[in-house]
Amino acid sequence: MARKINKDFLYFPFMPHRDIHAGGLIHNYFDNKQIDGLYLSTAIKNFAGSFITIFVPIYLLTLGINIQNIAIYYIVGLTTSFLFFIVGLKINSKWGIKKSMSLGIIISIFYYILLNSLSSWQDGYLLVAIISGISGGIYWAGFHIEFSRFCDKNKEASENALMNIFSKVAGAVGPLIGAILISKISFNFVILLSAILLVLSIIPLFSTKNEKAKYRFSIKEMLKSDRRNKALAYTGSGIIGVVGGTFWPIFIYFTLKEVLSLGIIVSITAVVEILFLFIIGKISDKHGKKVLRTGIVTYSASWISRLFFLSPLGIFFNNLYSAFSTSLIDLPFAKIIYSKSKESQDVSNYFLFREFYLWVGRVLILLLVIFTSNIFMTFIISFFVTFLYFNLLKE
Repeated sequence: MARKINKDFLYFPFMPHRDIHAGGLIHNYFDNKQIDGLYLSTAIKNFAGSFITIFVPIYLLTLGINIQNIAIYYIVGLTTSFLFFIVGLKINSKWGIKKSMSLGIIISIFYYILLNSLSSWQDGYLLVAIISGISGGIYWAGFHIEFSRFCDKNKEASENALMNIFSKVAGAVGPLIGAILISKISFNFVILLSAILLVLSIIPLFSTKNEKAKYRFSIKEMLKSDRRNKALAYTGSGIIGVVGGTFWPIFIYFTLKEVLSLGIIVSITAVVEILFLFIIGKISDKHGKKVLRTGIVTYSASWISRLFFLSPLGIFFNNLYSAFSTSLIDLPFAKIIYSKSKESQDVSNYFLFREFYLWVGRVLILLLVIFTSNIFMTFIISFFVTFLYFNLLKE
């Protein structure tokens, strides 16, 4: 029997599922209108999703869906997302990138509605996963192409940091607001607010021209569009993303037994993270490999510390430490991804290569959970997998 809760939780779709205009931050920011619209749209979209993003695995648990079936839910959603990433690339070439992203956002609204209805038809959770995957795949196929085309050369890490800062400013209080609204008012109110914000996030996309990106699907071309050492790093990133985004929140919930506590931890972490993203982004543009090495060592240690510091305070500082050390990896990694995309002869297959190996990593760790139901094991595996990022130093 599913445990009774005040109201349902919600999650923004799967993200195949994270130039700060440095030196002249404000001047350059207003100079690059194409990127500015993307910044604003992403910030609004993330704010809408932040109300409920972190709570989905817990929501599924409260409906009586066990860990194995939650893992199946994510496998179905992420596989659908990868397949529709290909569809999204096709839409980019036919309708234009902005229309592709907008379609992904619109489909996500239907996902919200379906997820809300799961409390009365739990058997439909795989359909919900499919809709989420369709939305995420189409949206991110447009996003990555758009960002890679218009971010400033040699400032990819700081551009990505600024994107993260805007998103985190918009979403820093989201988990806390979401937890309060879900508990005190109603889920219907949260879904209406989130849906309105999602619609609003489409508007900034069309502040500039909707351009098309040519694409011809070829498995052979996709597999040779990037290097094998990058494939290993992407696979590891896929594993770590699922563990950190799905199983770590479940672990916190099992430990603290409170949704509000989880919301507070995530919100405070986001606020503190904003303070050092800008600095790390600027340093990564100049000393990317040194920052990456530091991040690999510090982030790997975070997975071990999570196994021993299980008090509320310990979990809070682990989450904070993890957010900081993740940025030391993610921003240099983003610089490598987007700077290399500018040199690629086929940027669409370049990003499809990335999505394929992310998908491989995600599915592998989810299959492990299906067969073992062991969350602690995923933390240990993440410790070892973090060292796959060293392959990026061979670039």
